[in-house]
Amino acid sequence: MIKQVLFVCVGIYFCFPLVCLYAQKGGDESVSEPLSASLSDSLRSRSLEEVTVTDKSKPSTLKALSPVQVISKAELTNFGFVGMADAVRRFAGVTVKDYGGIGGLKTVSIRSLGAQHTTVSYDGVVVGNSQAGQIDLGRFSLDNVGSISLTVGPESDIFQSARMFSSAGVLSIQTEQPSFTTQKTDEFRVNLKGGSFGFLNSSARYGRKLTNKSFFSLDGNYLRADGTYPFTLVNGRQVTQEKRTNSDIETVSAEGNFYCRFRDSARMSLKVYFFDSEQGLPASVILYNPEQNQRLWNRNFFVQGKYDTDFSPFFSLKGQLKYNYSLSKYQDKDPRYQGGIQRDKHREQEYYGSLAIRYRSLGGFTAALATDVIRNELQSDIPDALNPERYTGLLALSSTYSRNFFTATANLAGTYITEKVLGSDKERHPAAADDRKRLSPSLAVSVRPWSQSHFYVRASAKNTFRVPTFNDLYYLRVGNRNLRAEIANEYNVGLTWGTDVLPFTEYTKLTVDAYHNEVKDKIVALPTMYIWKMMNMGKVRIEGLDVTMNVAVAGIPLETSSRPRIIEGERGENPNRNEDNIHIRAAINYTFQHAIDITDPSAKNYKHQIPYTPEHTVSGVLNIETPWVSASYTLMGVSERYVLPQNTQTNRVDGYVEHSVNLYRTFEWQRLRVRVQLEAINITDEQYDVIKYYPMPGRSYRAVLSAYF
Repeated sequence: MIKQVLFVCVGIYFCFPLVCLYAQKGGDESVSEPLSASLSDSLRSRSLEEVTVTDKSKPSTLKALSPVQVISKAELTNFGFVGMADAVRRFAGVTVKDYGGIGGLKTVSIRSLGAQHTTVSYDGVVVGNSQAGQIDLGRFSLDNVGSISLTVGPESDIFQSARMFSSAGVLSIQTEQPSFTTQKTDEFRVNLKGGSFGFLNSSARYGRKLTNKSFFSLDGNYLRADGTYPFTLVNGRQVTQEKRTNSDIETVSAEGNFYCRFRDSARMSLKVYFFDSEQGLPASVILYNPEQNQRLWNRNFFVQGKYDTDFSPFFSLKGQLKYNYSLSKYQDKDPRYQGGIQRDKHREQEYYGSLAIRYRSLGGFTAALATDVIRNELQSDIPDALNPERYTGLLALSSTYSRNFFTATANLAGTYITEKVLGSDKERHPAAADDRKRLSPSLAVSVRPWSQSHFYVRASAKNTFRVPTFNDLYYLRVGNRNLRAEIANEYNVGLTWGTDVLPFTEYTKLTVDAYHNEVKDKIVALPTMYIWKMMNMGKVRIEGLDVTMNVAVAGIPLETSSRPRIIEGERGENPNRNEDNIHIRAAINYTFQHAIDITDPSAKNYKHQIPYTPEHTVSGVLNIETPWVSASYTLMGVSERYVLPQNTQTNRVDGYVEHSVNLYRTFEWQRLRVRVQLEAINITDEQYDVIKYYPMPGRSYRAVLSAYF
């Protein structure tokens, strides 16, 4: 019933702007003056000074129709985040599963919907994984990242690939592009990091301006750590000090980017990426059995290209192509295997293409149509394993209507999936899952009650689903090819407010969002008569609240100065900021989540909190910048969780609060800029688990030296 109502709302929405446009024809166009003037001006011939734009505009957290959170490059650098997962878990509504250490698997779940409902995009193109359906954030380095953003619910930017509309939320990683001036045609940067537990990380970037309209950049990154860190093991009344083993990791990654702008303002970019790693897999802590012999090798290569152009004042075109190759090899040494060793190798390939067209009218109405085609294949050397191939077609019709104080967007996404399966003899196998067809609507509105105030009221609803992964469907005897898609319904109501007129502040931003999510046909592993089997047996209800607040204190003058105030600015984004002042910025995020299992009223875990979902999560940061030395303090707090569906004391995982600090200073000599940063992570030496029996590191230290030419 809920989905049918949402379909009707989306249908009415798509028809409404057409009526409004017809009514405006021949009438007064002053109500749409800003857009109309913009389009009219674009038809005139003008001579403008050439400007090179080398970065994507930052999403507005206040005006967005759905919750959007952003971490800028300055924040990534100044706050001392250890890695991608450490930065992402600061977002409100996010749960990061971390299996410990630098090399442990790190996956992200948005508002308790599961990692498979989260799309991860890298420079605007989705990172795919049809085998497991979840992306390991640990493989991404922060050194070349320009910004990280998280969108929950319908996308405000409708000019996207169809794939971006098909999930509950999108984690977008945008890499940093070189910046050039008339005199500067080359850019070179080196980062060196060293720290506790054998941590060593070096990275380098080189960028060169080829012409006024084209440039390229090259990035390289090397990381290694032995990961042998101490932890406290509690066994009843016995408390012992142990050391984590088999947590070593060594990775090498390289990335090349080419950007070009043509005479007709068309833009093209090309990215080539390579990643190779070898790591130990730290197993769960088992009493009196420290033996851990599991190893994992990962190799990933992809090439992706994007092209977009405005071929008229009203129409724009965007295209994407990508090829992705992933190879993983798993090894376990144990006497129970024949020959004492088990090796599994999996190879996954993806071919992806997307085409989107956008129409912008004079009346505040924008529409977009996107279509994607995807081919995935998985090959395994496991005896009797099935090798599936999946063909996916996506179509998304989106529109936005904005007039005066009101903005709305709607999307209708259609998905068609068909599969075939080859046996180990490469002959076609009859075990392929049935074809899947589904329509998923979404709707979002935003109202600005007072034109002179940065205060917005927003509401959104979205229906999405996640297709069973190859492992869910075909993995040996555990897979179940009769699985249905896992359905998620999201509802959000929020308030956003910002101001730059409060005393002693540069800007203040506040967002409050209450949400209700429902997940049905949840895919879980359940025991059958002899073996475990994947089943559609779960139903989850999630109710929550996300609160974010950002405050920047107006620069405390060390000498008299004046500078304009900004509302959406961040440190380093205001060119008029006086560097002789002291600047203070504080941010805090709070999340409440009541995510309960409502599958079976007769079950012992009925209405119990689902595993690894804390009811309370808080993160905060305080950044103080002075002309002499700057400092940041961050905290991350999580309440108790439960390792299994039944919320008993035995299954309880204690909450924790982690504190970290860092100091940094930048020195400049002519064209050379050197930055020195010292970091202390988990300064209170808190002993805690994110995943039970996978202890996290205690207190650690890092030193960072960066040089810019």
